[in-house]
Amino acid sequence: MMLASLLIVTLLISCFGYFFWYLGRQQRSEKHAHEAFFDIRRNEIADEAELGQLSVEESQQLAADLMVEQRVSQTKTPFGSVVQNRFAEWCVLWFFILTVVGSISLYQGLGYAKDVQFHQAMMSETLTPSQVSAFLQYRSRRYDRAEDWYYEAVDEVKAGQYSKAVLAFKKALDRLPEDSQDRLNLLVEYAQAIFYANKNQSSEALEKALQRIFAIAPNQPNALGLKGVTEFDKANYLGAVLAWQEAIRYNPNSAERMALLTAIGKARQLGKISYQTLAPIITDQIAVQLTWQARDRQWQPNDVLLVYAQVPGQKMPVAIQRVLPKDLASPILLTNLDALMPTANLAEVEQVDLVVKLANLQDADLTKGQIIGTKRGVVTNRKEIFTIKLAL
Repeated sequence: MMLASLLIVTLLISCFGYFFWYLGRQQRSEKHAHEAFFDIRRNEIADEAELGQLSVEESQQLAADLMVEQRVSQTKTPFGSVVQNRFAEWCVLWFFILTVVGSISLYQGLGYAKDVQFHQAMMSETLTPSQVSAFLQYRSRRYDRAEDWYYEAVDEVKAGQYSKAVLAFKKALDRLPEDSQDRLNLLVEYAQAIFYANKNQSSEALEKALQRIFAIAPNQPNALGLKGVTEFDKANYLGAVLAWQEAIRYNPNSAERMALLTAIGKARQLGKISYQTLAPIITDQIAVQLTWQARDRQWQPNDVLLVYAQVPGQKMPVAIQRVLPKDLASPILLTNLDALMPTANLAEVEQVDLVVKLANLQDADLTKGQIIGTKRGVVTNRKEIFTIKLAL
């Protein structure tokens, strides 16, 4: 793009320069032609006077008239409608050059060229990660908006540059309105970046970020998980267990729950915290692994799987999990926390039927969907993972 701009400028300046050079050459050519004409006419008058065709008075009068005409012609400008003199020619030329160069410089300065280059590369699918990063950094510094700093921060997180991500998240937060609905999620990502930047260790900056999160949402599960880390690093194992148990309560993701349960077990062991001292938040659970043939179905963006635990003969499930297709590789954990109704949960039954439905992610009715897998007579709290093969 820059090379093309320079080529256009060069061509325009060359064309305009040639135009003025041509005007100057024409002006000099006509001047020489006029001088030659007057010399010829002066010689003709002299010849006619010698031959006696003109009297002395007539030849003198003609010579005087010719001299006046020559002076008048020298004061006229052949191209008066275009330029008045050489100075005007150069002024117009430089004005044109500065206008062209200034316009292109302004175009470059406003960033349109970089935007066009980026979108052209994106459309042609030739973008590299370094080009994306450079463009995001350029936009954040040019526009200085919250969303631009956020995109740069996310890009730095993907690249593992957590310290740079922390700075970008902070600038995004500083520019985000206080009443913005995005502030909570941005604070959570900011806290996570601080945690990663400090090599997965607690820090004063992390604690301050968590305080800001809890002021908005006291039950934010990711923040509760990080709070457990800060308490664990302080050897406050009871505080860590309490925080992690609350994180489990408000986080339905099975993989994250299992990771938190592992961390809780370690904290209980180090802190010698018995179940009599602090009752577990998950008392009853069933682990389920779903399997399917990849060729059976091409997952759609709105697909979601509903995994039920139902008491035989009852329609209302005692536990339910919504699972996205991308999370099917990990086991699914149904617990006493996953009840639809507060009056019945997994802790109150000994045996259930497992039902898997394929539903629409946008559908709020959890009873809808196509049954694609079942398993009957599953006993709760068995130390095994029950496998259900999906019939897609």
